[in-house]
This record gives sequence, structure tokens and C-alpha cells, in this order.
Amino acid sequence: MTGERISVVIPVYFNAESLPRLAGQLAEVARGADFELAPIFVDDGSGDDSWARIREITASWPAARGIRLTRNFGSQMAILAGLHEAPGDAAAVLSADLQEPPELLLRLVEAWRGGATAVLAVRSSRPEPWPTRAAANLYYRTLRRLAFRSMPGGGFDCFLIGRPAIDFLTGSREVNTSLPGLILWAGFPTALVAYERAPRREGRSRWTFAKKVKLFLDSVISFSYAPLRWMSVVGALLALLAFGYAAFILVLRLFRDQPIRGWTSLMVALAFFSGVQLLSIGILGEYLWRTLDAARARRGFLVREKTGEEIR
Repeated sequence: MTGERISVVIPVYFNAESLPRLAGQLAEVARGADFELAPIFVDDGSGDDSWARIREITASWPAARGIRLTRNFGSQMAILAGLHEAPGDAAAVLSADLQEPPELLLRLVEAWRGGATAVLAVRSSRPEPWPTRAAANLYYRTLRRLAFRSMPGGGFDCFLIGRPAIDFLTGSREVNTSLPGLILWAGFPTALVAYERAPRREGRSRWTFAKKVKLFLDSVISFSYAPLRWMSVVGALLALLAFGYAAFILVLRLFRDQPIRGWTSLMVALAFFSGVQLLSIGILGEYLWRTLDAARARRGFLVREKTGEEIR
């Protein structure tokens, strides 16, 4: 043993079926590791027996902890709740569905010992249908283009961060944000570890399309002004086109005495420009809403109860 303590934060949402197997594999990794492993299971408002499974795990594993949130706050806030309780030298984040193998922790710790403050686990393959893979690749390419130029090509959900990064994330008061985005934004020394994502065996994914869209919007709006810049550019171009067309119509009327017709085209143009205006207002509203949410300074999560011998 080196004396290092590595916390493992696991956000849990309807994962009662996979938790016993996950805990068994984590315990196996802990027995063979040269560091102390301390798992932290965070129940993010699950409606199944996830909390009961967590209590069973913490009762038989003294180093394990359990945190139960009052409701579903989303995976980002669940991870942050676990990081607040992480006492170790570093903390890793794993999913509860076993699609990231627990053995990956050994490689993450090795990269962290090599001097990286943030170690990102990058998917080298995805056991999913090609439409899903294509959509994911487009999603991450768009994020790279708009917000994070250092985002790995396949993105990342699993990572390990050292104490400076833990303190940075837990000290942040942002609610509608992306923890991977904050890690990339901070510019900590970073290492990449590639792994093959395993297929899901138990349960079904609760990562809905609406949640994906919200995370995408949070990531872009929290770290990029590109939508506002595009809105200004589009507005300027449309204004120039409108002024040019107005001048053209005026010349025809004054010098050629040509009557102005085209009620249908007028309505189409009106509908188009009204749509652009509403879209612009919507983009502004997204930024203003997040500004208001930040000004309220509400906590991003609330803890209902905790379990585990080391929880205070």
C-alpha cells in the first residue's frame, strides 16, 4: 500500500439490478490495488430499490459510503454531491451500469501518478447501433467547435481528478453546467486513457434525449458566446438584405412606375423574419435564465440522508 486514498463517485439512478455486481467488482479491484479505494454511491432520486442496495453494500464494506439526494437533480449534480464527500487524494467517476469496467481505475490512477491532475477515460469504441454512434460523434464534434477545442474526439464521462481539481469543482457555484466542461476549461495537466465501453447488461438507459439536449445547451451556453455572436451576424446579414431589397423596390417604384405587388411573398418574408426574431429571443432567454439561476445562488442538490460508517 502506498497510503493513497482514491474515492470513486458513482451516480445511481434506477440501477438496483447492477449495483451488487458493481460493488463486487470494485471490491475485487480494491483487494488487488496498492491504494485504498473508497466508493461513494450517490442515489439521485431513484424510484427503485437502489437505496436499499446501497445500504446493503455500505453495511458489508466499511470504506463504502452512500448519499441519498432528496430528488433527481441530474447526474452532474449527483457527481458533485459525491465529490463534496470525497476525502481522498484523488476521486474517480464511474457509471453504475458497468459500461466502464472498474478495472479501468488502475490505469487512471497510474496516469494520475504520472503527473496529470485530470485523467480522462476516452471511449475507443461504442457497442451501439451506428445511428447512435453517428449522433454521438456529431454531438462531440459540435462541442469541440463551439466550446471545448480540447474535448477528446469521442468525449468522456468517466474521469479521475486530483485534489486541486476536486477543490475547484466543489468550490464552483454553477448549477446548469457540465463538470467535464469545467475540467477542460480549468486547464489542469491532463492525460487520456482509452478503453472499450462494455454493452449494458442490466436495466435500461435513463439518459433520455431531453437530458442530452439540456446537457448540450448547458455546455455550450456556459462556456461559449458563439450563439450570441451568430445571432448578431445573422441579424446584420438579414438587415443588409432587407435594406437592399427595400432600395430595389423603391427604385422600381420611382423610376419605372412599377406597382408593388406580392402579398404572398410579403407574408412569407414576415413569417421568416418573425421566426428569426423569436429564435434570437429564445437564445437570449437561455443565457438570461442561467444568469438568473446563478444570481439566486441556490445549491445544485440537497441531501436527504447518508449511510456508511465514515459518513458524518
